[in-house]
Amino acid sequence: MLKIVCQIVIILFIASSAMAQETNVQQTLEDLMESLGTEPDENTDFQEILDDLSYFLQHPLSVNLATKDELQSLHFLSEIQIDDLIEFRTKTGQIYSLYEMAAIKGFNPDLLNKLEPFISFEIQKSSHKRKRADNDLFVRSTRAFSDEEGGVANPNYEGAMERYYLRFKHTSADLEYGMVAEKDPGEAFFAGANNHGFDYSGAYANFRIGTNGQRVFVGDYHVSFGQGLVAWHGFSMGKSSETTQIFRSGKGIRSSSSTDENQFFRGIGSHLKYGKFTLSPFVSFRSLDANVDTVEGNPFFGAFQTSGYHRTKSEIAGKNALKQMVGGGHINFDHQRWSFGITAVYCGFNAEMNRSDEPENQFLWEGKQNFVTGFDWKGSVKNVFIFGEAAVSANRGKALLSGIMLKPAPNAEFTAIYRNINKTYFSFFANAFTESSRTNDEHALYFGLKIFPAPHWTFRCYADFFQHQWIKYTTAAPSKGTELFAQLAFNPTRRTEIYLRFFQEEKEQKVTLENAKYNKLQKINRLRLNFTHEINQNFILKSRIEGSLYSKLNDEKGFLAYQDLIYKPSGKQFSINGRLAYFKTDGYNSRLYAYENDLLYTFSIPALYGKGIRTYLNFRQTLNEKLTFWLKFAATRRFSDSETAEQTTKSEVKVQIRYQF
Repeated sequence: MLKIVCQIVIILFIASSAMAQETNVQQTLEDLMESLGTEPDENTDFQEILDDLSYFLQHPLSVNLATKDELQSLHFLSEIQIDDLIEFRTKTGQIYSLYEMAAIKGFNPDLLNKLEPFISFEIQKSSHKRKRADNDLFVRSTRAFSDEEGGVANPNYEGAMERYYLRFKHTSADLEYGMVAEKDPGEAFFAGANNHGFDYSGAYANFRIGTNGQRVFVGDYHVSFGQGLVAWHGFSMGKSSETTQIFRSGKGIRSSSSTDENQFFRGIGSHLKYGKFTLSPFVSFRSLDANVDTVEGNPFFGAFQTSGYHRTKSEIAGKNALKQMVGGGHINFDHQRWSFGITAVYCGFNAEMNRSDEPENQFLWEGKQNFVTGFDWKGSVKNVFIFGEAAVSANRGKALLSGIMLKPAPNAEFTAIYRNINKTYFSFFANAFTESSRTNDEHALYFGLKIFPAPHWTFRCYADFFQHQWIKYTTAAPSKGTELFAQLAFNPTRRTEIYLRFFQEEKEQKVTLENAKYNKLQKINRLRLNFTHEINQNFILKSRIEGSLYSKLNDEKGFLAYQDLIYKPSGKQFSINGRLAYFKTDGYNSRLYAYENDLLYTFSIPALYGKGIRTYLNFRQTLNEKLTFWLKFAATRRFSDSETAEQTTKSEVKVQIRYQF
C-alpha cells in the first residue's frame, strides 16, 4: 500500500512540474509575441524557438559552462547581456545562484525570472546527460464556424473545414528525427487530391559525427547565416519592444519541423569544423506551388503561390508544379572576439519566371536561375559590438546592412543599424531586418535605446527612418516614412507589471481617385496601458486598454479593452484561463491586435475591428505523466449600431493531445 501511495505522489509531482514548465514556455512565447510590432503575422514561424525552450526546460543550460552560441539559443538575451554574463563569469569564477546573476549589468528581476526555468549552475558536464531518449507526439484539430457559413463548407472546396496537425519528434544525444503533417481547412483528407492523407507532410533527421559538434542533416531543414541578406529561414526578430535586440545570431543549418510550406530546404546539409573554421554546405531539391504555362515548348510562371492552401481546382493545379534546385554553403572563421563568414547560394528552376508588366515589378529579378554571395562579420571592441553583412546578386544588385550595439552607461543600451539595399538586389531566401517584407529597395537608419532609470523602471524606445527608391505594390511613386516607439514599464514587485506603450507610423501610401494614382501620407498612432498582477500562486489578472488613430483620406479611431483571468491551482493537474474583450473601431484601418493564450506551442493574434465582443476559454488537463489534453473555445460577436442589423458570430474550437514517452 505504501508503495502505491508513493507512486501516486511521484506521478502527481511530475504532472504538476510539467504543467509549470509548459507554462514557462508559453509565457515566454507570450512575452515575445507581445514585444513584436503592432501588426504581427500569424504565419511567423516560432517552431525553432519553441523547440529550443522546450529542450532547455528538460535539460537546463549551465550558465557556468554555456558557450556564446548556446546562450544565444535562449533567444531573449542580447549580445551585450551575453558578453556581460561571460565577462562576469570569467572575473568571479563559478556562479552559484540567480542572486549572484542580479549583480550582472542589465540582468534585472524581470529578465532573471524569465531565465530561471531554463538554466542551471552546474560546474561540470553530467556524464549521463541526454542518454535517455525523449519522444514527443502532438495531435491537434481545429474547426472554425461562422453565421455566414451556416455550418456548410464552401462548395468550391474539395474537403471539410477542419484543420488537422500531427507532429512526432525523437531526441537523443547523437540522433534527432521526426515528422510533421498538416491539413488546412477546405483541403481533402484521405480523398480527392490527397488520397494518401495530409495535404502537407515532411520529415527530418540529424546526427552527430565526431566529437566537436559536427552534424549531418537530411530531409527538411532551415538555414540562417549572417544577418539574413542572403539566406535566412525561420523566426527572426524585427522591430519590437526589445528595442536593442536587433542583431541576428544565425544558427547555420537546423532540422525543420515547421508547417510553413514555403520557407525550408529539402535535401542534405552538414556542419563541419576544422580548427577555427566551420563549413556548412547544403543542397536541396523540392517542388513549389505555381501556375506553370508553356509557350512554344518553354515553360514559364508569373508568380509563386505561397498561401499553402490546396482547396480549389486552381490551387490544386498549381501544387508542386515548379521544381527548384538549391545549392550553396557558408564558411565561417572565428578569431578571439571576432567572426567572419562568406555565404554563397545558387537557385535554379525548371521554368522561367516572367513577372507581369506592373510598374512595381520593373527592377525585380526574372529568369530561371539566380546566384547570391554575401560577406558577414561580427565582433567587439571594448564595450562596442559591431556586426553586419554585405551581399551582391547575379544581376549586380547590392545590399548592405551594418550595425553597432554599445552601453553608453551601466544602466543603458544603445543600438543603431544602417540598411542600403538596391532596388535591383534579389535573393529568394533573404529575410533581413527591414521595413518591407521583401529584402529589396530600402535605404534606412534605425536607432534603439533601453534605459533602467531607477530600480523597477525600464524605458525603451526606437526610431526608424526609411525610404524606397522605386514604386511598390502599396505606393504610386518612390516613398519614405518614419516609425517611432516608446514604452515605460514599472515592476514594483516580481508579481506586478504596468507598462505604457506608444507607437506612431507615418509613411506614404497609394491612393486611387478616378483614373489618378498618387502617394498620400498615412498616419497610424496607437497607445496602450497594460497591467499584469499575480494575486497568488493560483490566480493571475491581466488588464488592458488600447486606442488607435488612423488617417489618410478619411480618419478612423479604435478602442480595445479586455480582462484576462488565469487560474493555475498549485499541485493540481488542470488549469483554466479566459478573456472578455470589448472593441470598437471605425473600420479595418484602425484595427487592434491582442495576443491570446492558446494551446501549448501555438498562438493566436486576431485582428479586432468593427464593434463587438471577443471571448475565449482555455482548459488544460494532465491525465498522467505522459498524456496531456488541451481544449480552447473562442468566439467573436460583431454587432452594428443599427437595431435592425443582424449580429454575426464567428467561433473556433481547438483540441490537442500530447503524448510523451
